Amino acid sequence: MNERRMNFSEFVDRVKNSIKDYLPDRFADASVSVDQYQKLNTSYMGLQVRLEGQMVIPNVNLNAHFAEYQKRGLSMENVMRGVAEQVQMAPNLHTEWLKDYNQVKAHLFIRVSDAKKSEPFLQTSPHKEVDGLAISYHIAFEGMQGVEASTPISNKMMEMYDVTAEQLHADALESSQRLYPVQFSSLAEVMQQMMGLDPEMAADMMPPVEGPQLMILTNAQSFYGASALFYPGQMEAIAEQVGSDFFVLPSSVHETLILADDGSVEPDSLQFMVREINQTEVAPEDRLSDFVYHYDAQDHVLEKAETFAARMAQKEQESEKTALKEPEQQEKVGGENGRDASEKTDRQNERRLSHAEEREAAGGRQDRKSVLGRLNEKKEQVKGQPKKSVPPRAQEASI
Repeated sequence: MNERRMNFSEFVDRVKNSIKDYLPDRFADASVSVDQYQKLNTSYMGLQVRLEGQMVIPNVNLNAHFAEYQKRGLSMENVMRGVAEQVQMAPNLHTEWLKDYNQVKAHLFIRVSDAKKSEPFLQTSPHKEVDGLAISYHIAFEGMQGVEASTPISNKMMEMYDVTAEQLHADALESSQRLYPVQFSSLAEVMQQMMGLDPEMAADMMPPVEGPQLMILTNAQSFYGASALFYPGQMEAIAEQVGSDFFVLPSSVHETLILADDGSVEPDSLQFMVREINQTEVAPEDRLSDFVYHYDAQDHVLEKAETFAARMAQKEQESEKTALKEPEQQEKVGGENGRDASEKTDRQNERRLSHAEEREAAGGRQDRKSVLGRLNEKKEQVKGQPKKSVPPRAQEASI
């Protein structure tokens, strides 16, 4: 006879009350708790089974287990065995060093998320916002297999460490580069690796496309790799490599797409595509932002593309006002100084005028496939190909 399917509340109670029956004897005196666990971009009902003296406890996502229970029609016996296995995955780590910030700072790293979606998490955690994106700070627990688990820095922990937000930010940026080295590759290179092709075969299957080349920025683990954008000097290095300002397309929290701003691509079209892909291709907990971002290489500013456009429009208005005042200024300070001021105004407008001319010239070209459309085509090409083995993700844990 098939067992009755439970609702979520019943499911949680069953797991909480029965989990010890599926664990070894050493868990006989363990405390079991269930609570809402706030995470970047999302939250879930988390199960914790804590042994006496244990500082690092895995948070078992009961929402995920319930979804599998419903979708696959699993028996509770199978569910309980899966939960029990996850409970026992806590890495056997020494954690005394967590009390000493001088040791902790070598294990810090950053993650970036949508500030609005992560608001419940950010209310209890130190962070820095950059035009709608939030940079948060986390501690990595390193074991024999590299980074095996992590936990976020809370406001209470920062107070315990007696460290300023500025120092925490600087230390986390420095150690992030060691724990999660940056990886910056072209889309073609990434697809070549995924499909296991040699360069010649890849060139035949993926011929060059017209326009700026799409680049992928992530980290070596491809895990929360969007944060690599904020590594010290990274934006300046990208601008130098692509030779211009650039757009940042927030593909997910794990990666961003970089596209040179050569004047041939309209931000509005990129904006539409990012939102469409987010809705159809990216899991809610992995979405970074629905907004396209722009990096101004001259002013060293990362901001939403719409913010950049508004800032440039304001600069042009200020330049026009300056130009109207120039005849009076020239009479007062002399013709030579007036010419210098006029030349300065021309230089301020030169870059935006150049972009406008390029966009006008692009109007007569053959329509191009959208950048994200090309990316989606490449994704279709790799479907059915043998999947590259990926190491297990580091666990989220609580202290």
